[in-house]
Amino acid sequence: MKKFISILLFPAILFVASCEEKLKEHPIPESLKQKIIKQNDPVLKLKEISGTITVKEEYANSIPNNAKLFVIARYKGTESGPPLAVQRHSMVSFPFTYSIGPAHVMLEGNKFEGDISIKARIDQDGNAKSSPGDVEGTRMASAGDRDIDFVLDQMVAPEKIPEKGADSVSGILRIDPEMEKNLPENWKLFLFARPVGVDRGPPLAVKLIESVQFPYAFTIGQENIMMPGSVFEGELTLTARIDQDGDARSSADDLEGTATIIAGDNKVELVIDHQVGGG
Repeated sequence: MKKFISILLFPAILFVASCEEKLKEHPIPESLKQKIIKQNDPVLKLKEISGTITVKEEYANSIPNNAKLFVIARYKGTESGPPLAVQRHSMVSFPFTYSIGPAHVMLEGNKFEGDISIKARIDQDGNAKSSPGDVEGTRMASAGDRDIDFVLDQMVAPEKIPEKGADSVSGILRIDPEMEKNLPENWKLFLFARPVGVDRGPPLAVKLIESVQFPYAFTIGQENIMMPGSVFEGELTLTARIDQDGDARSSADDLEGTATIIAGDNKVELVIDHQVGGG
């Protein structure tokens, strides 16, 4: 009988030993350990913001079954860049009880404290970035606040479609005869547009043109936008730059011309008439 029991127990012993060996081979990642510790730290839990989320009645029936709920925290007054903290939930039913705090901070070193904007969004494509048809709501709170309840009552609208004819500018590009004498070899032409008064950061639209002969008939517009979601509209500063090194950033001895235009203009006269850094 003892021999029979031993035979039965032997496979179980081997199974346990195998599991222990696998745990040694695949330890819990340090990042996951730290997350678990934070989630159970009573001091950090006191800083969590919590409450319930509901959906405005007119939107409730339009939410697909596979939609995801994002809860996003940002420092007050911060609208861009990585959020302070994010949570993603699946299989959600409303009203939904949420809590977000230090355990959900995205970047190491950021502190979940002070005035914080909480946004919740029902997302249809699983992407944390908002898209048309998503439903969202926002509340202000302070770290540690409880009963911060809010309603998802705003549907993200489709991207604005510019009016026909107002999504580009066109015209004639010329070069001053004195500047033409200074044309470098193997040059390239950059055309770029910025909103009037904006001198730094990425341009609104950029176009690279090669093998240009002056005068040159040009067009630049919505199809040359750099950042998705931006719209080629309003009053703009248009710059033409003859560049020697293929880099869109200006450098000494590049040749330039600028004009203030309005999206939709089709008779722009733009003249390359000065040298960068030439005074």
